[in-house]
Amino acid sequence: MKNAIQIIASLFLLFAFTTTVVSAQEWSVPASAKKKQNPYEASTKNMSSGKKVYNINCKSCHGDAGMANMLPLQPVAPTDLGSQAFLVQSDGEIFYKINKGQGSMPTFEKTLSDEDKWMVISYLRSFDKNKKVSEKIAEVKNPEVSDVKLLLDIDKENKKIAALLTGLTNKGDRIGLQGIELSFKVKRSFGYLDISGDDAYTNKDGKAEIQFPIDLPGDREGHVNLLVKVTDDAFYGDITVDRVATLGLPTDPVNPLDERAMWGTRANAPIWIVLSYVGGVISIWGVIFLVLFQLIQLPKLAKNKE
Repeated sequence: MKNAIQIIASLFLLFAFTTTVVSAQEWSVPASAKKKQNPYEASTKNMSSGKKVYNINCKSCHGDAGMANMLPLQPVAPTDLGSQAFLVQSDGEIFYKINKGQGSMPTFEKTLSDEDKWMVISYLRSFDKNKKVSEKIAEVKNPEVSDVKLLLDIDKENKKIAALLTGLTNKGDRIGLQGIELSFKVKRSFGYLDISGDDAYTNKDGKAEIQFPIDLPGDREGHVNLLVKVTDDAFYGDITVDRVATLGLPTDPVNPLDERAMWGTRANAPIWIVLSYVGGVISIWGVIFLVLFQLIQLPKLAKNKE
């Protein structure tokens, strides 16, 4: 009876673990991200470039595209990226998943350029025998523009940040740029905190709006340093806006160096470290003086033996 209970408990735990892992593999892709289309043409050169990137970064787990020879990881094996079941997704969905990663799938947002990601998608599309699904997705196309500008509108009362991305057409009209991903970040002590969320893409008017976290601390007056930029700089270059805004919770900053801690200054180092250091120094110098004293005594000891 005892063994039966142990077996049932083990099976229950195994089922719960497997369910958790499988649910963790489910993707939630924002609708605006699905509308993104590969800006590069499906040329032989681009497919070849994508294959090189794929072989270096993807093949070790996903195997050869279309060959179903993936790495047999447990409990969830990687997907065959050349299968029709995978390629029914839009370009934007695949790009989003490469960017964000999930579970055992690493994120390539910082390790691969956007161009390399699109090249991989061009390569994978060469295995797509039926492209009708991707054609149903409304393609976002912006005309050629110059003098691209990014403007911010900050609603302090409701803690919302609205960004407007516009460009100047050949006819001299300023229009909004649609379907462009923006990054909203706040400067912290050791870098930038991304507060963009999953749907920071410009709409048909070129506008993207996010809700600022209500519990994010600022300085004594609630000031925070905002950084908003165009994520993909392949087409419009590095477009960034810095702004100081009163959106954070007023906080009296505490300098960690003012307290006794391992990372504190000499004056605020933990007492036990100070005592250990002083004791070690005294012991070392004591040994040195003892050796010197013995060396001085050697001539006397030699005379006494004579």
